[in-house]
Amino acid sequence: MSTDKMDKQRNRAIGARVFVIVVSAMILMLAAFGAGLGVGSQLPRQGAAAVMPGGALPSITLSPTLTVNLPMSGTTASPATGKEPLDLKLFSEAYGLLRDQFYGQLPDQRELTYNAIRGMVDHLGDPHTAFVDPEQAALLNSDMEGHFEGIGARVGLAEGGGVRLEYLFPEQPAEKAGLQAGDVVIGVDGKDITHLDLMEAIGLIRGPRDSKVVLTIARDGEKPFDVSVMRARIEIPVVESKTLADGRIGYIALSEFSSVAPQRLADAMKETLAKQPAGLILDLRGNPGGLLDASVRIGSYFVPEGNILIERSKDGKERTYARQGRFLLGKTPLVVLVDGGSASASEIVAGAIQDAGTGKLIGEKTYGKGSVQLPNSLSDGSQLRVTIAHWFTPKDRAINGVGLTPDIHVALAQADIEAKRDPQLDRAVEYLLQGK
Repeated sequence: MSTDKMDKQRNRAIGARVFVIVVSAMILMLAAFGAGLGVGSQLPRQGAAAVMPGGALPSITLSPTLTVNLPMSGTTASPATGKEPLDLKLFSEAYGLLRDQFYGQLPDQRELTYNAIRGMVDHLGDPHTAFVDPEQAALLNSDMEGHFEGIGARVGLAEGGGVRLEYLFPEQPAEKAGLQAGDVVIGVDGKDITHLDLMEAIGLIRGPRDSKVVLTIARDGEKPFDVSVMRARIEIPVVESKTLADGRIGYIALSEFSSVAPQRLADAMKETLAKQPAGLILDLRGNPGGLLDASVRIGSYFVPEGNILIERSKDGKERTYARQGRFLLGKTPLVVLVDGGSASASEIVAGAIQDAGTGKLIGEKTYGKGSVQLPNSLSDGSQLRVTIAHWFTPKDRAINGVGLTPDIHVALAQADIEAKRDPQLDRAVEYLLQGK
């Protein structure tokens, strides 16, 4: 697809957003009050160990790319104190004039409503507060079940727009089609996605198995080009374990913090530590995060006492999440591998370990997503994910926009990847065997 054509499509999309932004706030208000979204609901604040019914912590989304529904309390949103009420009369006046005078076809009611909500969300300037339509919401929710249908890649929002491929699952469609980590998707089936938020873009890239999608790729040093990928059902390899250095070092990679992750990681740790290795490597590279309760449970495996994280809302209210369950690490020396793809829940666990002093972080600075999203399910199956709080490490270190700095910095260059070298893993093994 030509760059000129994509620029024209983007200009038309921006034009449409200009049109709908005038009505966005009113549309969202009507939707919230009419459907009883509970946008203003507060999470339980009973204390550090407070749990939801059934013994689980709130299923809050912590990942840039993953989401799961959270049962709402049923309360409805209300205008913020001190803010003037929305002018519904002005909205009606503007919409009536557009309906009567606009030379062209207005969007249908559903698309107008969705675009209005997206327009307001865009103006918030928060890449993690997002609106997704019902089809996209259903696709994204499947992540927490340990599988999804798509191209087989973990992604993040690219600087300047588009979706950056952070990690490709081995032997899956994206890798088989010749895509590379670091590629940026700027178009999907001829549609420019550089103006979309991350959740919208992911929804377009994903799709039913055995369906084809054409991705327009921007790669360093090359002109944009198209790649056709056949989607498939991707079973997420949550945990991978093995031994290194002739069995002296245990290695466990965790790819996400889904609902099944805590138990699978616990099983892998017990099996690995039963062999009494000289050290253990927990690989969180490319792990985008997941569920809050999973991060607290997993962090507790490596932190013997105290808290796993601190959460603060914009009104200054604070909640601490205490560790829970068994401390599995024992006296085994630990290294945690991190990189720029280690985000959110990964940063909670890595930060708690670093603060507790039970392990060393090796690799590169982490992503820096220290915000919590509340996924609100709307009446038609669409979803409004709202940033409700920021979190901090047990020693009150901020993560959002900053990330975690590893104790030992080791870069992983593209040349290393192409040559199948892993200097970060090599350094972790060296540290555990030599103690430095």
